[in-house]
Amino acid sequence: MNTKLLGSLALTVSFLLLVSIPVFAHHGGSSLYDMDKVSTVKSTITDFVWANPHCEISFDGVDEAGKARHWTIEAHPPNIMLTHGWTRKSLKAGDVVSITFHPGTNGGAWGKMVKVVWPDGKELVQD
Repeated sequence: MNTKLLGSLALTVSFLLLVSIPVFAHHGGSSLYDMDKVSTVKSTITDFVWANPHCEISFDGVDEAGKARHWTIEAHPPNIMLTHGWTRKSLKAGDVVSITFHPGTNGGAWGKMVKVVWPDGKELVQD
């Protein structure tokens, strides 16, 4: 194989590896969330981000051990949230709701949203 062809091949492989790294990093969901466990926390919303690639809900609450914590959980992207009845105004800072989510695998303050329930019983479900 000549040197020019080998150099082009090495450059192409390097480029493909560099552009694929974010894909692997972003889609590591099964290793981030304990999909066999569900936590429900009475929460005070601190932020609701309506953006791609995923909406995010940040909230304060008390964990199962009685410790005050701040979580940020991932939800579907806006286009899918719309099909489930959500809008960019569904949550606002200060709302008090119960949030059910799959918690982070190592006890981290993150998770994957399952549903949100308001005090009046109204529910918004992700799946």
